[in-house]
Amino acid sequence: MPSVATLADPRRSSSITEQETELSTVADDGPDPEPTELEVQRKPWKFVGYRRYADFISSDDDFFILRRFNSLNVRVALALQDQISVLEEELGELDRCHSRRDAVDVNNGSFRHEPIEAREEVLTKIAKKITKYNEVILQQSMLRKYPQAPRRDVKSIKNWHFNHDYRAIDEDEQKYLEHTDDLISVVQKDKTPLRKAIDNSLRLRTLPFWRYKKDEIPVPAYDAGNVSYYKDKRMDGFASVLMVSVGVIMLITPLWILQSLTSLNMKLAVITAFVLVFLLVVSYFMVTKPLEGLGATAA
Repeated sequence: MPSVATLADPRRSSSITEQETELSTVADDGPDPEPTELEVQRKPWKFVGYRRYADFISSDDDFFILRRFNSLNVRVALALQDQISVLEEELGELDRCHSRRDAVDVNNGSFRHEPIEAREEVLTKIAKKITKYNEVILQQSMLRKYPQAPRRDVKSIKNWHFNHDYRAIDEDEQKYLEHTDDLISVVQKDKTPLRKAIDNSLRLRTLPFWRYKKDEIPVPAYDAGNVSYYKDKRMDGFASVLMVSVGVIMLITPLWILQSLTSLNMKLAVITAFVLVFLLVVSYFMVTKPLEGLGATAA
């Protein structure tokens, strides 16, 4: 899991460099030297841009964050629904018109030999619209299942923009990060509350114990001082070991306490207390539903 820190000096450059409009000289096929740190700072839109931004976003699943467009998708679905309703009324009117007693006798019971061209055209339009409508509905039902992006991950992406003086990506194209309630994590991860607590703590998640070495994940020189990567598997393993240890302690400790007690009431009190505490621990530290936690406690 990567962590992005902001620069120590939060002041933005007072002189904003505009993109040059002059035509640049076409580079030859010779070796292309890496830009200096100063050049990257002056022209992040040239040397960083979407190529490096995409590399950064794709470097960890937690950063693959996009907008759901909740309101727009609902509006599109409502528009398609209304368009289909209008066509439905047209089709119904055609059916009523050609099934009247005083109407010319036509076969209203055949698709293969449809005598009314207008009805066939309306049905064709309905087929196209309703197919699109069904696609939108199914897509929305899937999108609704994606969890809202954690604010800490959104903040990390914003920190990346901050470290490049908000000029690596066009300012208007960064605004999607401001729609915090509409942002979703494309890659869903089931994390235990304990693991989430580690992620939420800057001190815990940046411990050197689970940090990748510099040669394991190459980081561009201009980001080396601000971007760090951490091993998810090691963090998950630590959380699992801690949970198992707590569970073992919760199971064994009551046995020793009960062995030293003679009063039946005291024994019942100890059992009741540890059952309640164990239920709380299982419910909080593990990704379980309340009934599953209750079943584990009963077992």
